[in-house]
Amino acid sequence: MVAPTIVKDVLNPALYNNNDIEVQFYQQRKVWPWTKGGVHALGWVFFAGGLVLIFGLLNLRDILLDRRRLGYTLANNNPNRVLSSHRSLFDRMSLHFRAFCYLRSSLRGLATMSFGLGVLILAGFMYPLLYVFSQHPYYEQEPRFGPPPLAGRSGMIALAMTPFIILLGMKANLISLVTGMGHEKLNVLHRWLGFVCGFFSLVHSVPYIVEPLKNGGWSKLTEVFNSHVTYWNGVGALVCMFWLTFGSLNFIRAWCYEVFVHLHIILGVGYVGLMFWHCSNMLTSWHYLYATCAIWISHLAYRFIRRTNWFGPRSLYGDQAHFTPLTNDGVKITVPTRMRWQAGQHIFIRIPGISPLDNHPFTVASIMSDDTKYCEYNDLVLVFKPHKGFTRRVFDISRTHPDVSYRAYLDGPYGGLSRKLEAFETVLMVAGGSGITPIVAHLQHLASKIAKGEALTRDIRIIWTVKRFESLEWFKDEISAAARSLPRNMLLCQYYVTEETAVELPKGPVSATREWPQSPITPTFRQPAPALLRPPGTSEAGKEFQLQFMEKDIGSSSDEELHDFPFPAVRPVTPVPPLGDEVLLEFGRPPLRDGLPRWSETFGRRTCIYVCGPQSMKVDVANAVADMQSNIWACEEREEIYLHSETFGW
Repeated sequence: MVAPTIVKDVLNPALYNNNDIEVQFYQQRKVWPWTKGGVHALGWVFFAGGLVLIFGLLNLRDILLDRRRLGYTLANNNPNRVLSSHRSLFDRMSLHFRAFCYLRSSLRGLATMSFGLGVLILAGFMYPLLYVFSQHPYYEQEPRFGPPPLAGRSGMIALAMTPFIILLGMKANLISLVTGMGHEKLNVLHRWLGFVCGFFSLVHSVPYIVEPLKNGGWSKLTEVFNSHVTYWNGVGALVCMFWLTFGSLNFIRAWCYEVFVHLHIILGVGYVGLMFWHCSNMLTSWHYLYATCAIWISHLAYRFIRRTNWFGPRSLYGDQAHFTPLTNDGVKITVPTRMRWQAGQHIFIRIPGISPLDNHPFTVASIMSDDTKYCEYNDLVLVFKPHKGFTRRVFDISRTHPDVSYRAYLDGPYGGLSRKLEAFETVLMVAGGSGITPIVAHLQHLASKIAKGEALTRDIRIIWTVKRFESLEWFKDEISAAARSLPRNMLLCQYYVTEETAVELPKGPVSATREWPQSPITPTFRQPAPALLRPPGTSEAGKEFQLQFMEKDIGSSSDEELHDFPFPAVRPVTPVPPLGDEVLLEFGRPPLRDGLPRWSETFGRRTCIYVCGPQSMKVDVANAVADMQSNIWACEEREEIYLHSETFGW
């Protein structure tokens, strides 16, 4: 038998004796010797890269189809003449794909994730899990023969995940460019992939504890960890990873968001630095760390140079922000700027005079003027309700010093729609509270495109749900102005108020822009008699009024059941403010889950449904759109119902 050739460094020379003939012989006979460990990391790279490629191709197909439809219609100078394509097998399969992917669970904690996203996350976990644990052996025959193979496989895969985690967490990244998904959506994958990386980092660490314990107990474990600093810097990296994942849990982020953000950055830098030290350029480890640093540094440089208004042709000293108090605790920030943005995009704003370290995202509620040149200014408008921290301080200033202006630094824009709304015949936009902000910008953009004859859209519908009448004051003028710029019967607006006492409204409301239909989305309930509009107290008439009001919310019941119900104190009636004659006002919550599928019978060939609001609203709309996909399958006149859900959870 020919003696094996002596190969230098078959193992990490800092931890193992490469001059041992038995070690040399053992490693050279293995199917997967330690020196081929880089293959484990490449498997994850190909897996993740393949997913990005698939979603990129789907996004490209949608973009090209929208462009083709718009080009065909505009080339014929006939907005009513649209390109109708024969539905292929792919089109029919995509209906089932969307019906599944749009579905959401109503369970608390899972509502932020659609079924499609859940499957994607599960696949991203199951692939490395099966790869790591389906192969044997887990440990070497003797500790001196090399590191545990289980630790090697899991460690290299966790290392290969690091640049993808950083990429998914960046505001401007290549994955967003390829797939059309904004960073606010990819941030969900950023967090989940961080948990997966943390799990496999732990799997990488455990064998180095179990192996010494099995071969000598605690004394052996102490001896191993005291033998070389590699074990200790690995522990440091694991501690950083633990906080990066555990600190990203929703309740911690909501409790102390600013502390979380700054600790996240500091510990992220610490983790990468410790990993450089821990890996010591063994195998291909530093390739992934170099890639991580390149992504991080290039992203920061791009944001600093190209996306921030403190440098470059926009301005050297930022722009001036003006605060305006709005009704119902609303605040409007107006920033005249030369920044360019599109409808539905958001920016990050930093105001050093209020909070020098805070950088907060807000959706832009305005659009740029059509005839604006690059060097001219536009009013960038942000509208929000305060919570705590930065937004609460801005709220206080808007009430106490409304005439004061502050220097503001804008970072953006980011996000927005990858599809063109003007390429859809029907556009339905559903908003809850301040979720109306991007919808107003999209409405203004659509109105501009329609006025120029550059849109296929012939049916626009808006559903806006608020708690109090005062919130409707925020954008009623903008919506009214857009409505009057559109052709008659093109815009349908329905406002729902949930915390005001129902009052008698004119029968058969007719809009100035549309003869109002009795649509399935409109909830039906008996209007109270004029005599009962006063706070009725505990009289029989008062109980009858409350019965009528409750029937809308809890459904019809027997008189005995309702009269036994304990009646709360009646809220005083608030006068209905002037909203504009293009608006239909309703009380209570819109029946989105059950009403939208029936309402979809009046949709055009291709429809975009845009929703921005609380999680419960997005769940109802997503599940309703999932139900609509089966109707498209059965009707040849329908082609697509596309859902876009705005997500702000980073």
